[in-house]
Amino acid sequence: MPDTKMYISVLGDSISTFDGYSPPGGVYYGPSFGSITGVRSPEDTWWMKVIRAMDGNLLANNSWSGSTASSAGSLPACSPSRIRRLSANGIAPDHILILAGLNDVNMYVPPETFAGDYRQMLQQIREFYPRAGVTCATLTTGYLSDTPFTHQLCHVRDRLEPYNQAIRTAVAEAGYQVADIARLDRRYASMDGLHPNGEGMGQLARFWMETVTPR
Repeated sequence: MPDTKMYISVLGDSISTFDGYSPPGGVYYGPSFGSITGVRSPEDTWWMKVIRAMDGNLLANNSWSGSTASSAGSLPACSPSRIRRLSANGIAPDHILILAGLNDVNMYVPPETFAGDYRQMLQQIREFYPRAGVTCATLTTGYLSDTPFTHQLCHVRDRLEPYNQAIRTAVAEAGYQVADIARLDRRYASMDGLHPNGEGMGQLARFWMETVTPR
């Protein structure tokens, strides 16, 4: 019988990478780091857990470590070249999961610039994949502990809301779906306050599923 599962693609930054599944030039997670991160296989990632919960198949993962959503940063998710790579082998995605923006916050990309580029990203996705559903997540951070990262990450967390509001507005205008994990006001287990560990990946996936209404 033919496979009737949805083809689902992922667009994001380091949090959504895995060696062999996302572009090789910008991978953060992989089997060789599994003993440190607790993320030993793609099945441990937030995005594969969500894809499984949606009864889907991964089509393409175009996530790059250090990338931004906005063109003000590097390898922006709003670029047409990255959006084109959400298809594979002549197959267009049925659904796209997007988690992008923490690097924009960390780099002090102006919220108004971020808002315009996020809106442009969704417009281009509509042009390339008019039949695809899209779910975009708002931004949160991991647990903060007494580490050298604490001061920096407190500033990241304090700056999140304008970016999250920009995501909510852009998604509503595009008629897509928002996984508003920021409204849960919960954090995930992490290694440095930003990158989830194995436990945190499971928590992040649950945040997604708690905030999304099945369609």
